[in-house]
Amino acid sequence: MSERKLCIVATRQEIHLQTNPVFPPIPTRRYDWSAIDANTYDVDYDYEIGYYSRSEQGHGATEQEAIADLIEQLEERE
Repeated sequence: MSERKLCIVATRQEIHLQTNPVFPPIPTRRYDWSAIDANTYDVDYDYEIGYYSRSEQGHGATEQEAIADLIEQLEERE
């Protein structure tokens, strides 16, 4: 797990970037990395569907792709 601070210039929003290698047991490598803003990421639990989150979470085949996906989602939210 890696954590660092970033500042998205367009929105002047500081995020605490956290990336994780996931490597799920699926044939595609498109989701091997995830990226979140550790300040705003929130997870809830529902007995019927399990854990879920409404927070932005980036995914990608590489760490950089996951970060780019997260930043894109954060920019769209603003």
